[in-house]
Amino acid sequence: MTNREVAELAGVSSAAVSRYLNGGYLSEEKRQRIAAAIEETGYVPSANARILRTKKSDTVGVILTRADESAMSGVVSGIEKYFFASDYGTSIAYVGDDVKELAKTMRSLLERQIDGIILVSSAPVPGDMDLYLRARVPVVVVGQHVRDLCSVRFDNFGAAYDLASSLGCGPDSRIAYIDAAGQYRSFGADRRKGFLAGLERIGIDQDHIAVRTAGFSVNDGYRTVSELLGKRAEFDFISCATDTIAAGAIKAIRERYGSSFSARAPRVSGFGNDPILQAVAGPIPTVSFDYEECGIKAAEIMVDKLKDATVGTTSLVLGYRIVGA
Repeated sequence: MTNREVAELAGVSSAAVSRYLNGGYLSEEKRQRIAAAIEETGYVPSANARILRTKKSDTVGVILTRADESAMSGVVSGIEKYFFASDYGTSIAYVGDDVKELAKTMRSLLERQIDGIILVSSAPVPGDMDLYLRARVPVVVVGQHVRDLCSVRFDNFGAAYDLASSLGCGPDSRIAYIDAAGQYRSFGADRRKGFLAGLERIGIDQDHIAVRTAGFSVNDGYRTVSELLGKRAEFDFISCATDTIAAGAIKAIRERYGSSFSARAPRVSGFGNDPILQAVAGPIPTVSFDYEECGIKAAEIMVDKLKDATVGTTSLVLGYRIVGA
């Protein structure tokens, strides 16, 4: 079934069918005849033909540089929810931490005449910046601030500062901070700086603070904290850059003290308010970010750019909520 055959069945021109499919002006009588013909035949217009005609696919590419935690699923859920309500589809690609794969995926999406690209990354945006700036379609980055590109991110510095200030630690408290390394160093740096600034605010001496660097997995947190406690060091609090690292820290503490609730065991805090950790390990002080709202805001910025190319560059910083402190 073709556009022309639908037109013949409805007794209208092919141009009228095209206007109907693209929301153009038609008399109500012609609109009803075309709708009846489409219903009778089950006609589905060719997406490729529409793209060639309109130069738009009504689809936005979403590239994930990591997809192994609830944060990413929340962001993607928000993106898809907003786009569905706005009649846009998504093409989602996971590229991990491979810079070459990211560039290849972006080029592939652009070749398919994707209308825009949302890059979700907690790491510094990798690859050749010219690829983003010369994409010829709007690009929105989630998780990082990138000059000359629209972005949505959380206030990691402010969240860490407020968390440190709310833990109830005194000037003589001994604190360990477990940083996130590798590809997560960007948001990790903001959290580390904010947390240390918060400890300074409440008067904790730098000599009472130990900073260690872990990876991002539970095992990374476990190994780092096990090594720290294996030196017979005693701490009042071990704060971790993510809830995932905190889960590993809790495992190490239980091995050392028999229970993370022992009077001698250090308390643990994290970032992310992971529901699984809270359910398994019990409530710990952490920071809650609204990841779905982050995705919604990114999609909203994208739709605004698609509807009006003159809309300026938006850099949006979202808030947070301290939990369990």
